[in-house]
Amino acid sequence: MRRVRRRHVLFLMTAVTGATLVPVAPSFATEVAPPETVVDTLDDLPEAPVAGDAQGTPVVETDTPFSMIGFTLPEGADEVTVRTRGLDGTWSGWEVLEREVVGLDGPDLGTEEAEQAETDASEPLWVGDADAFEVRVDGAVAELSASLIDTEGFSESAVDKVVRHLRPQVVPVEAEAASRPAVISRRQWGANESMVRRAPGYATPRFAVIHHTAGSNSYSKSQSASVVRGIYSYHVNAQGWNDIGYNILVDRYGQIFEGRAGGLERGVIGAHASGFNTSSIGVSVMGNFDKADIPSVALESVARVVAWKYDLHGIDARASRTISQNGKSINVTTAHRNVGSTACPGRYFYAKMGSLRSRIQALSTGAVPAAPTPPKPDTRFWDVPATHGHYAPIEDIAKRGVTSGCGRYLYCPTESVTRAQMASFIFRAFDVPEATRPHRFRDLGDKAHQDAIAAITEAGIANGCSRRRYCPDREVSRGEMAAFLQRALDLPLRPSPFRDTAHSVFDEAIGAISEAGIASGVGRDRYEPGTEVHRAGMALFLARALED
Repeated sequence: MRRVRRRHVLFLMTAVTGATLVPVAPSFATEVAPPETVVDTLDDLPEAPVAGDAQGTPVVETDTPFSMIGFTLPEGADEVTVRTRGLDGTWSGWEVLEREVVGLDGPDLGTEEAEQAETDASEPLWVGDADAFEVRVDGAVAELSASLIDTEGFSESAVDKVVRHLRPQVVPVEAEAASRPAVISRRQWGANESMVRRAPGYATPRFAVIHHTAGSNSYSKSQSASVVRGIYSYHVNAQGWNDIGYNILVDRYGQIFEGRAGGLERGVIGAHASGFNTSSIGVSVMGNFDKADIPSVALESVARVVAWKYDLHGIDARASRTISQNGKSINVTTAHRNVGSTACPGRYFYAKMGSLRSRIQALSTGAVPAAPTPPKPDTRFWDVPATHGHYAPIEDIAKRGVTSGCGRYLYCPTESVTRAQMASFIFRAFDVPEATRPHRFRDLGDKAHQDAIAAITEAGIANGCSRRRYCPDREVSRGEMAAFLQRALDLPLRPSPFRDTAHSVFDEAIGAISEAGIASGVGRDRYEPGTEVHRAGMALFLARALED
């Protein structure tokens, strides 16, 4: 059995807290962070004779076990056939993976996302656990490459696993609106936000497109988040899309997952039905429903989340209602096959479309969504009333144009500040000159903060976290915040007066902002340099720094 050359790409699982549009104080819970997602790209696959005209490989063993597999296909090949060997030595049956069709799957043609997308990728296949595979293709094996994705942590060391379980991540527990079903957020399923290539686009939703992922039906409830992470990684890294293609995913157990970033309450443009992404809501059930019937619990979850979105955006959910899109008359709840030449969402699921539409209509209230109620005249943000401990500094930096909040009428005072957000705060607060050259970092996916990051790094206020990386999603500590402010204000370095900063690399920067009256510490003689800065604390730092 031959081994092949491989390139390893590791994606560190980071998490950021997204803005919520529900005007309530957030609560928090702890969860075990997911393992790193590991991607192997295997080129130069060995060739072996197979029966007929197809070409194939011998058994290809991999150093790193994987949970999902997909391929780039030779020109002219419409599909590959693959089987995998589980970690217990058992071989799966042969599975056919079809080429993702340009103009049918993925982003709308003519968009920047479509221009950067790969056109020769197969659909991905969830395999659970495997350490070897065989593949057959109508084309040259030499032009075939495999993308192996491990979202289960098979290559994680025992020490790393213990550390990950001993250091759980803090995640927001989202309050649910009256009709909003429970949704597993991107942070909760472990989305690495630094992988997102571009900021999302928006359009007012008018209809929903229903899909299946065409992957495996054999996954456990506890593996569902890993399946989502695998699809996300494949869409971005193998297919070149900006983000995961679907707006919402539902597993066979009825769990609902937030898909493409940008806000589940908003009309985010996905990459799920080329030509019909704008103004649509892409909902995909994880499984292949050409092979098996869709579980009733999954169908019910699809109905509930679509009905909620329809009510949110004022969409008439009548089961028989049709609309015109791209010169085509489609039902307001349409199947992918009705807007393109595909079997999606599978024959068994498609047979349930009538009952799904009726159920969505029954669940929908038909009410016109109300705009968020403005806060009282003496306050700017719902979540920062005049009695809030940081009301004055938050109002101050808002009046100065340093912040406009995290959403309509929201400031999100308890959310942590990321390095990307910090750059924009500093850039606006101190009128940092715009950069004269582009940024040098490879890990900036969100355009919203790129200009600010380029400006403050060129001005010497911030450095990257490594040679070509800025780590935009990493949360800012109180010590790091002191360094940013000391550099922005060009304050002379001073020894810190706090007893817990003596061994901190930020000791003299902390001393500088303490001397300037910007920081007073936590308690009598502590500063807590390693503690995360929250948006309320950031406002206090900045308001003091900007005092006339």
